[in-house]
Amino acid sequence: MQFKKYKASPAYQQLIAYFWTITSTDNDIDNSSYRFVPDAYVDWVFHLESPWQCDFPDTDIQSKTGKFHVFGQIKKHINLYLPESDLNVFGVKFHPWVANQIWKVDMHYLTNGCLNLTDLDLPEMTILQEKICLANSISERIKLIEAYLLPYVNYNDDQSLKTIFKRLDVGIHSIKKLDAGVGLRRLQQRFKNEIGISPKLFLRTCRINEVIEKMKENTNQSLTQLALEFDYFDQTHFIKDFKHFTGLSPTMFLKSIHPDGDILNLRIN
Repeated sequence: MQFKKYKASPAYQQLIAYFWTITSTDNDIDNSSYRFVPDAYVDWVFHLESPWQCDFPDTDIQSKTGKFHVFGQIKKHINLYLPESDLNVFGVKFHPWVANQIWKVDMHYLTNGCLNLTDLDLPEMTILQEKICLANSISERIKLIEAYLLPYVNYNDDQSLKTIFKRLDVGIHSIKKLDAGVGLRRLQQRFKNEIGISPKLFLRTCRINEVIEKMKENTNQSLTQLALEFDYFDQTHFIKDFKHFTGLSPTMFLKSIHPDGDILNLRIN
């Protein structure tokens, strides 16, 4: 499996972290299972061939994802069961606070799950998604997405979570002090509605991804050093948190991850 990233045009980078693709390679094993680790972003996914299946946490029902869907926030790792036919996926990785502003959906309902945007009765969504699937290149798909998002390029709201979050005095794990005029209960409710999870879990998710990036840069760094650098109480708490989000110990995680890929390339069998 090959994972690639593509930059959004400069005007759209406040909305989109990056575009991405996943495609099959000659070395793939049929029916391989991969793992997606929470990264605090929201992904709009287009399956150009057969869709994968997702085993979401804390639910009794496995989600049989359709051709198009939006992933909400994931509280812990999920397993992806790849189709037997060719894998060809195009995705848009939104910044956490963007999806609620564009689609006006309560993101709490997408937490630990996914949604087909046609269920929201959004104008022209079916046509747009079909155009993206029928496009002949990645660059054409990117242009279609950016054209759809053009009305939001100049969006600027002093009361948006992005703006408020920047004004908060935050540690890497917990909110230490709230800016004047921002109540904790109000902030928690807004995070639930606009992002899908609590501020505390959001910060934990961001932190574990910073840890993963640091581990990929220096595979020989000790767990004790990582725990201290990222403000964990001790190494035991660090390993427990790491296992919660990834399902693996730090050592096993490094053995499983693709060295030139992304955390979506984490093979688990």
